Amino acid sequence: MTDEKKEEKEITPKDYWMSDPFAEMRRMLDTFRANMEDTLERVFPSQAPTPALKQPRVDVVDLGDALQVVADMPGVQKEDIEINLTPERIEISAESSTETERKDEDYTYRERGYASYRRMLDLPADVLQDKAEATFKNGVLEVKIPKKEPTEVEKKTRVNVK
Repeated sequence: MTDEKKEEKEITPKDYWMSDPFAEMRRMLDTFRANMEDTLERVFPSQAPTPALKQPRVDVVDLGDALQVVADMPGVQKEDIEINLTPERIEISAESSTETERKDEDYTYRERGYASYRRMLDLPADVLQDKAEATFKNGVLEVKIPKKEPTEVEKKTRVNVK
């Protein structure tokens, strides 16, 4: 053994996905709630409660020099989306409403719908919020946010099983 000392990297809260001690618990509860709503909708389609506030399904991808946030927001128009960024957090919200009316000789059919989305996420790295770019196509919102300090994306190595 040599006398060389290995440099140990100091672990900071930013090394974790979330610096808030309760953020992981909130994320788990959000996932649980979304799964329960999906299950109730499948089992009891006419009786499942419609949530007043939906949380879009979100993926956060580390691209090395930037973060990419992808959110599913069906039924929303791009004009109705609001994105707020800080160096550590992103908040995505939107509201939309629809109204359908058909009149026939004997009846009038009216249907109204309302959707409200809101999602707040702690970002895994500090970002340059003033250089963020967003696109919305076919109900999918993509936000690309450059990092303050780019990092190398880990290279994956495939290991063969014998």
